[in-house]
Amino acid sequence: MDELNLEALLPELDSLLGWVSFLVRILVMAGPLCMLGLGLYYFLAPPPEANHSAGYRFRYGMARVGSWRFMQKVAGAVLGTLGLVLTIVMACICAGFANAPLPDQVMKAIWLLVWEIGLLAVAIAGINVTVIVVFDSEGNRRKDFKGIKF
Repeated sequence: MDELNLEALLPELDSLLGWVSFLVRILVMAGPLCMLGLGLYYFLAPPPEANHSAGYRFRYGMARVGSWRFMQKVAGAVLGTLGLVLTIVMACICAGFANAPLPDQVMKAIWLLVWEIGLLAVAIAGINVTVIVVFDSEGNRRKDFKGIKF
């Protein structure tokens, strides 16, 4: 039993903390990059017709092809822009993580994730309200709306 060295079995604490710091940065950057990717997909290559498996789905936009295409373009523009802005902002904030102690990094990451979720909820609500304003529940363009056309 004297030959067994328990310290050799434990991982290096510095490398473990480095992995936690790396994981925190990945978690903060994952949301904006996903938003940017979905925004580009919805805007550049959306599904041609409404379906229940791919694309941004909302009841008012799934009734007709015209409302579906409009909804995909609006969702792509909003999510792509939000994803690009958040990617830049979060990359700048994550660059400053290197000098902070690990507990501060984790707390900042939690707050950043809360902000990302909140901004995503506001963006989704904005997309849905835009589609409701432009189209009725059957997917017909409202006659009194003369604004955005895609």
